[in-house]
Amino acid sequence: MKKPVSVLLGAASMLAFVGSVEAQATLEEVVVTAQKRTESLQDVSIAIAAFGQKELRSLSIANLENLTESVSGVELFDERGSGQPTWVIRGVGLADFNANNTPTAAIYYDEFYLTSNVMGGLGMYDLDRVEVLKGPQGGLYGRNTSGGAVRVLSVRPDLEQELNGFIQGSYGRWDRSIAEGAVGGKITDNSAFRLAGMTDQNGGWQDTLATAGDDDYGDRDFTSGRAQLLFQPTDKLELLLKVDAGYDKSETTLAYSRALYDPDAADAGVLDYCPSAYAGTLNQQDCVTLSNITSYYVLSPGNPGPLASSQKRDGTRVMSNPINKLDNSWSGVNFQLNWDLGFAMLTSISGYLDYENKQVFDYDGSPLVLFEEDGKADLTAWSQEFRLVSQAEGPWNWLAGATYAEDEDKEHRFGNTLDNVLIFPSLTERGFVQQNDYWSLYGQLAYDLTSALTAHGALRYSDENKTYKDGYTRDLVGEFYYYQDVRKSYELQENWSGDVGLDWSVTEDAMVYGRVTRGYKTGGFPGGFAFSPEELNSYDEEIVWSYELGFKSTWLANTLRLNGAAYYYDYQDVQGYTQRVSQETGTVVSALGNLGDAEHIGAELDTEWLPAAVEGLSLQASVAWLDAEYKSNSYALDPADVAVDLDGYTRPYAPEWSAYVQARYEWQISGSLGAGTQLNYSWRDDIYGEDAAITPLSYAAYNVNSYGVLNARAWIGPMDGTWEVALIGKNLTESEYWTSATGDDLGSFVSTPSHPISYAVEATYHW
Repeated sequence: MKKPVSVLLGAASMLAFVGSVEAQATLEEVVVTAQKRTESLQDVSIAIAAFGQKELRSLSIANLENLTESVSGVELFDERGSGQPTWVIRGVGLADFNANNTPTAAIYYDEFYLTSNVMGGLGMYDLDRVEVLKGPQGGLYGRNTSGGAVRVLSVRPDLEQELNGFIQGSYGRWDRSIAEGAVGGKITDNSAFRLAGMTDQNGGWQDTLATAGDDDYGDRDFTSGRAQLLFQPTDKLELLLKVDAGYDKSETTLAYSRALYDPDAADAGVLDYCPSAYAGTLNQQDCVTLSNITSYYVLSPGNPGPLASSQKRDGTRVMSNPINKLDNSWSGVNFQLNWDLGFAMLTSISGYLDYENKQVFDYDGSPLVLFEEDGKADLTAWSQEFRLVSQAEGPWNWLAGATYAEDEDKEHRFGNTLDNVLIFPSLTERGFVQQNDYWSLYGQLAYDLTSALTAHGALRYSDENKTYKDGYTRDLVGEFYYYQDVRKSYELQENWSGDVGLDWSVTEDAMVYGRVTRGYKTGGFPGGFAFSPEELNSYDEEIVWSYELGFKSTWLANTLRLNGAAYYYDYQDVQGYTQRVSQETGTVVSALGNLGDAEHIGAELDTEWLPAAVEGLSLQASVAWLDAEYKSNSYALDPADVAVDLDGYTRPYAPEWSAYVQARYEWQISGSLGAGTQLNYSWRDDIYGEDAAITPLSYAAYNVNSYGVLNARAWIGPMDGTWEVALIGKNLTESEYWTSATGDDLGSFVSTPSHPISYAVEATYHW
């Protein structure tokens, strides 16, 4: 911890100095509502990455998950290629693709909590702001915030605006077209409306060797819309109704198959891994896949099928069956009431969401049916929150609230492994219903000890109960049940969460803070295929104690912003996939459980600068360092079933270094016409995918190499922003990289490739 702390203290020692520089422009104030009240980002003692309308537009991001590229210390796990994105903040995350599980970073969409990771593929349209809160948020946000929280906030109707809006369209490589628009304004003096929508179409970019000809697989088919009505009967009362709906029928990314098997051993009748794989090297030229061996020796003697070496690392040519597809649809309603009581603001938030998730996915990444799944999850969620936020002047600030919520997940899946004759051929059906009841009481209190020193704390009591019922798994070939009518229950045991902190305003432009926070992610039930009731036993909640020191500062006459933090996490009862011997069957089973403890140590530095010497130039940079290791005596199995103590091994999706830099330059061409360019580069260190690299073989199976991505945008338009035409380029250095590496527990190993170089032209008109 010495290295990041020394960097932090070195930067903090400069806070007392604020230079006087004549600048042509100053940094805009960033306003957030992370603490349920409107505040300047620089006054909030939480590490936050905030993106306003201008920033979101300049990044040309169509989906929420793509935002992770622009935040250091934040990763994205999405084994299914944009089907179920899971945020991993500061290494805290669970690589699980099942819809009944909750992510470790809670996503709030206009203050409504999204209960499943399948709901996280939001379209980025007509948004006012996105806030990424780093670190446990157990006080004000409660459940499932052991990693942090992500707040997505739509543009609201405006009583001060006449009819206004915008329309935007883009067309790019692979015929991908995106259209977005919004219109709104006042209806009467005390009412206003806003309509917004987005559609994202085409863009297929992958070819698969599993079929003849060009596939152009990966088409987007996403459409979503939102309607809002604002009514203000008095200057003290505000009512906001929001209705939204949409669908996503996109083809998701086809996996890149990793070759780990030894063809010479297969010739001798033995299924074994390559010597290079045992040595920790992925050798696509000399090793083969399970599908090659199965085809050559059993299903199509003498014909191995497509070889892994015939694929392209950038994902444009793979060997997966072209079946990966979503068929999601949703509709929701949200009602907010804000009542100014004088001494405090009373807010009520009522929300309901009906989300149907359907997905077909090829886990083995091959032309054979070694493991394919066709699943459906019907999810419903509703919640009611009341909170009271103080408004009085004085040394005391307080907040109190209560939340009640219910959600249900009805799942029905088919698993097909009929071609997997060497390991486990079957055709299986599975279903269950999971119900969840949650309530909590919470409060926050802050007191100004002096004009420069503020003490604050938050506390929440939560109660949560989950029921797993009607669980069954049936073999459709043998027509028998492995089990049926299984019922399980889970109750939250660690009911308390919260934080305590101290903020010191060194100057008007610099603050140093310290925080101790306790957050948790609830326990639950494994959602994957199981073949005995024992595999469905509940796992416990995980707890993160965070100890953080940070600073926020503005220098050089508000032209330089520098923020940083260092933290230590005491991570207890880490959730993850465990391997154990079943007492019922005597076989090794893999299921979600608790892996013991872990320790995370890290530091972050973020800066934004407007150089006085170059008018129109703005620079941003952020860097994060992380050391995340298991500290337990839990064991895990490598692909060859070698048991290894996890103690001391790096956790998955926790790169040691990550960084982001951005340069933006705007200038006036002539008269009222202006132009601009922006370059942004994101870099990630090596990560381990599904599990820790406990042996060289695990490293060969699950390692994801470091990568960097360069994006650019250039635009021209009038200075008043009425219209704009832009050219957009992504992955301009043609980086060939993967974002995940996993195994299907049935002998196949794959990576998820990211998009190769792309480009588009975009036009926008405002009125």
